[in-house]
Amino acid sequence: MKPLTVALAIVSLTSFSGRAAAADPTAPELLVKIDQALNAFKDAVFESKLVMKQPNGSIREYVFTTYQKFPSKRLVRFSAPGDVKGMGVLIESAETMYVFLPGFQRVRRMGTHIKNQSFMGSDFSFEDMAEIAYGTIYDAKLVGSDEKNWILELNAKAGQDLEFPKIKLWADKSMYQPTKLEYYDATGKNLKTQLRLDYAKDSPRHFQPGKVVIIDHRRNDHESQIVFTSTKIDSGLSDDIFSVRSLVRGQ
Repeated sequence: MKPLTVALAIVSLTSFSGRAAAADPTAPELLVKIDQALNAFKDAVFESKLVMKQPNGSIREYVFTTYQKFPSKRLVRFSAPGDVKGMGVLIESAETMYVFLPGFQRVRRMGTHIKNQSFMGSDFSFEDMAEIAYGTIYDAKLVGSDEKNWILELNAKAGQDLEFPKIKLWADKSMYQPTKLEYYDATGKNLKTQLRLDYAKDSPRHFQPGKVVIIDHRRNDHESQIVFTSTKIDSGLSDDIFSVRSLVRGQ
């Protein structure tokens, strides 16, 4: 091969490698894409059931509907079993939540201490149920990748009071949705693992997992699941739904 041809080949190869490297997103860019993928709708209605094993080995199921509206409105209503039918939880943020107890016909505002407590006795916490986006509370660092996923380390921003100051997150490279999350305490101990499985496209821009599994390593790897039975995207939910008054009315 002639010297000029060799030189051109080297320049071409170098340029190609530079473009490939430049195509890899940075960790902050990835986190933006993940948050956008999680909230790729104006509003949504998710029908689902919470499944968990009781201490005696029996299975307990709660059936509920989640109403969500971008950027941060969320309401959960329970329809079964009978002892929780009519109960509702209004989530304005991880710090501001209200619960309606039909047996007492009253709404109670939950203090910030409740966010780390179990949701309906499951391995999900109220903080898990309030979590909508990561970029506002975590800084991201790209720590690896595999054939299908980017792997990010998320560390709590200064001033954030979080049960899990560090999260390791696997995000699918094609849809930017989380597929696995590991939750760590301040000492670096892995306390919980979350898996998001069986994704399906439910609108032109949004992918929804069919099942979310939480494994609590503090409880001998006790496991709870949320199974999604149907989704409805961009149906035009009114802001009035996301109010304490609506929580009491049950509408």
